[in-house]
Order: sequence, then C-alpha cells, then structure tokens
Amino acid sequence: MDKLIKEKNVKIPLYVTVYETLTQWLKEGKYKPGDKLPGENILAEQFQVSRGTLRQAMLLLQEDGLISNHQGKGNIVLSNQDMQSNGLEKVGNPIVDFCLQPIDKVDTSIGFQPATQKHQQVLKLRPSSIVAVIDITYYSKGHPVGFAMVYMPHEILDKGNVDLEDMDSVYQFYLKLLSSGGLYSNTKLRMSRVRERLSGILNIPEGEAILILEEQLYTEYDIPVLSQKLYMGTDLYELSLRRKSK
Repeated sequence: MDKLIKEKNVKIPLYVTVYETLTQWLKEGKYKPGDKLPGENILAEQFQVSRGTLRQAMLLLQEDGLISNHQGKGNIVLSNQDMQSNGLEKVGNPIVDFCLQPIDKVDTSIGFQPATQKHQQVLKLRPSSIVAVIDITYYSKGHPVGFAMVYMPHEILDKGNVDLEDMDSVYQFYLKLLSSGGLYSNTKLRMSRVRERLSGILNIPEGEAILILEEQLYTEYDIPVLSQKLYMGTDLYELSLRRKSK
C-alpha cells in the first residue's frame, strides 16, 4: 500500500487513544486500586469524545481486568499493574500477583505435625521429620479473596531464625522464600469444587467452582523448600502465562 494512502486513510480510532491514555494513567498511579474514576460525562468532556466512544474504551479496560463497572457506583479501579508484566512462568505469589482486587490484609496461622507419607515423598523427609502447616487467608476490603495451605519442613524455619510466635514474621519469611533466586517449581493448575472448610474460609457456597494451584518449590540443587495449595475464586483472578514457539 502506498505510504500516502496509509497516512490519509489509516487512523487510530478515538476509543483506542482514550483507552491507551487511561491505561497509562493507571500505570502511573493517577488512579489507584479502589478509586472511583470520574463519571463518563466528565471523562468524555475531558477527552472531547462522545459517551459512546468513551464506553468502548471503558470496555477494553474492563476486559484487561483494570476496572470494574458497578451499577450505581460507576467505574472502580481494580488494578494499576500491567497484567502482562508477570506470568505463571515466574515463581512468585499468584494470589497477590493475579488478584483483580488489591490485597490489603493477610491472616496467618501456623501449626506442626509429623510428616505424612506424602510429605516424606514430596519434601524428601524422614518419617521422624516435623512439618510446619501454614495457613494464609488473603483479604481485599474486608472480604476473603484467597487462601493458601503451605507445608514447610520445620528445619527451614529453624534455620531462618523465624519467630514462630509472630505471625507477621512467619508470613514475611514465606514471602522471602518465594522471592529468593534460583528456585524452580513443579506446578499444577486445576478447577475443582468448593468444600465445607473452604466455603467457611472464603465465603463461597459449597459446590461452586474454584481454581487450585498446587506446587512444590525446589532450590537449584533439587532441595525441596515447600509444598503448597493455593485456592482462588474464579471471578477474582486472571492468570497469565507467556508462551513462545521453539
């Protein structure tokens, strides 16, 4: 196609320009998670576009998981992070990384039990070993949005000099493990149904669908660090995975 024809006939639609500008504003933190965007009339006037054009841009933001429209409340910011910047191929905390709402509180508890046969196999432990069972409930604006069951050899906590009476220290040590270099994981993602205990924790009716991410983390020397199950409501998470051909 002739260059002149391109310049004359190929134009970026107005709604795309509005969408890109709003996306940039969110990334820069002009509007933070939980904030309400200005009304559609105000934004349409600000961008000097019709409400129909503005709504097309808003629909794209909703598809990206950046905002959510609530009748009577308007457009609420869910996330100001680039949803494509992190993927499941990177070891991290999926409940925090991929929740469409900001995590603002966690409740952590810890208990101990003898290593079961499964723990002995997965974590490469002796029958006499002790396993720490760490339960973590994640909240957004007072509502539970995710739950983690973490199994960790007691000796790892012991070597880390973790204050087992301080639940924040336990949680911070867990986060530190996830962010330490050289880890790799064996991960499975599946859909299941909510059971009684989980229903009470996450306030989700029994039998409804839920995402379960089950994984084991190892050091680069194949030493097991932890085994965990992460439970996430299907309507609150958007998990990304970057793939490429060989």
